[in-house]
Amino acid sequence: MKQIHVEASTYCNSRCPLCPRNSYGYNVKGVYPEIHLQVGKFKEALKKIPGYEFVYFNGHLGDPMMNPNIVELTEQTNCLTSVTTNGSIGTKDSWIQLAKNNIRVNFSIDGLEDTNHLYRQDVNWNKIMERVRWFIDAGGHATWKWITFRHNKHQVEQAKELSKQLGFKELYTDEQGRNYGPALDREGNVSHWILPAEGDEKPTPYDAQAGIQRYKETHANFFPEEKIYNIQCEHLMNNDTYINAKGEVGPCCYHGYDMPGRPFVKLEDHPKLMASWKTTNCNPVCAMTCGKGFLE
Repeated sequence: MKQIHVEASTYCNSRCPLCPRNSYGYNVKGVYPEIHLQVGKFKEALKKIPGYEFVYFNGHLGDPMMNPNIVELTEQTNCLTSVTTNGSIGTKDSWIQLAKNNIRVNFSIDGLEDTNHLYRQDVNWNKIMERVRWFIDAGGHATWKWITFRHNKHQVEQAKELSKQLGFKELYTDEQGRNYGPALDREGNVSHWILPAEGDEKPTPYDAQAGIQRYKETHANFFPEEKIYNIQCEHLMNNDTYINAKGEVGPCCYHGYDMPGRPFVKLEDHPKLMASWKTTNCNPVCAMTCGKGFLE
């Protein structure tokens, strides 16, 4: 299936501790651009990707529902379309219209009322439940996406029961590898730790201010070892193409923005990336994100 990954907005109302848009939950201004995808730009981008069968609005840096024109954006696709969101934002009218337009919604809810906010920092539980009801009551197809951590693993069965009561089609657990690290508050202090569901990992001493500084520096210096990498390219494996919030078309979200150390790569330049994999000058973003070991 030929599919398109769309970044509808790089704005987000949450501070997830292990999201790349912040330093363990502390927002660092100026690292990523904050922008909403414009409908006209999206229309032009879609013309460059003929034959697509599935479009998913899934935030790499932001939440799609932050875009005030999310309904109109989804109306441009003419195919199976989904939106993934933390579920706490968006107007009632927009949620009802998404349901009427048969847009599928994945609600990223990683806990119950007493735990969801530990990872989805600043996300209000009551606002989530309000929007879940707006959408499902209007006939919307909703799924519940749950990342299991140590602090919520005891609640999975309870959440499955709640999902049935609310009318979700299913609750499924997801593993994204973002399950170990400190959680910083708005002032940059460690408030708690995010730990994997299994294993014996424990919190360790962490210098938050030094970490914030490293975050700024590593986004400007992104260098792999000088070796030939075995690259398992997600763009090729999944027949997937990316449209960023500027309306630019690239091979994947890892190359999605023109920023220090990670310049934007156009879709037509993907062959150049492939050529670099067989040299000791492998594209650094490819090496760090989809490199599965060295070939020599």
